[in-house]
Amino acid sequence: MRCGILLAAAVLAIGCKARTKSNPKGSAEPQTVLAQVDDRTITEADLKDLLARYANQPFVLARYSSIEKKKELLDSLIRYHVLAIEARKRGYERDPEVQRVAKDKMVRLFTQQEIDDKVNVSDVSEAEVRRFYEDHAAEYVRPETVRVSQILIKDRAKAQRALVAAKTLPRTDLKAFRDLVARESEDADSKQRGGDLTQFDRATTQHPPAVVAAAFALKEIGALSDLVATDKGYAILKLTERRPAVSRTFEEVRPEIRKRLLEHLRATMKKKLLEEARKSVKVEIFEDQLAKLDLATGLARPDPSRSPAQRPSLDAGAVVGNQP
Repeated sequence: MRCGILLAAAVLAIGCKARTKSNPKGSAEPQTVLAQVDDRTITEADLKDLLARYANQPFVLARYSSIEKKKELLDSLIRYHVLAIEARKRGYERDPEVQRVAKDKMVRLFTQQEIDDKVNVSDVSEAEVRRFYEDHAAEYVRPETVRVSQILIKDRAKAQRALVAAKTLPRTDLKAFRDLVARESEDADSKQRGGDLTQFDRATTQHPPAVVAAAFALKEIGALSDLVATDKGYAILKLTERRPAVSRTFEEVRPEIRKRLLEHLRATMKKKLLEEARKSVKVEIFEDQLAKLDLATGLARPDPSRSPAQRPSLDAGAVVGNQP
């Protein structure tokens, strides 16, 4: 029973593939025809497509080794095509939902065959991959960095009192520490950021060497330093983030970069295709109506005169590649 349900769903999926030829494009030999339903042939490939999705479920495949089960499988496809023919006769091809699904499939097939299938790995040269790696070196090779927030006070005694106050705060309560910064810190630049000194590595020259050394000495997020003497006063540091060093060689990331460049190339070609196609299509935008549109309200109260089938799916942009 369970196999029957699974295969019924698979038949629908196979039918939705809209195979227009019984012989796959580029096939060296004609496919064996198993049945004819009006002008539609059902081939060996159709049955194998139906079972291919269960290749990792031997118990399903084993059930369809006998002639009786093969007939049952073939009959499921025949029933599907008979129903499709009858639905067409009754005008269901004109149903808005059917047309929407067909349009979505057509657009996806169009962009796949005209763009995706025509762009392959060999279209991205080794020189391009190498150049990308060098131009984005910071993504693949970078030193260990830390991020700390500070309270900076000129007077040592006052700084010592602020340190005692900081130690009473919960280690993970960054808001409480920022509030203490706002009350006590005398460094105008970092004070306006809640004491944040942003990410830096050991080689930075943006902060005093003593501050850098003390920051990297902090091991756990939320840990506090003792007073750090600088030429501007005494600093109290709180570790807020630590990023480990990254060192990925060109050989390690070559496949990743090639894939990234390939996707970018396809997106660029999709954008160009869309721009060319749009030249022959009249597009008129009514900005006055667009300005009045409240999308949030529209979601709560959809237009009752327009069925869901008439609304394009949100992934239409992804189909044609909005991003260059």
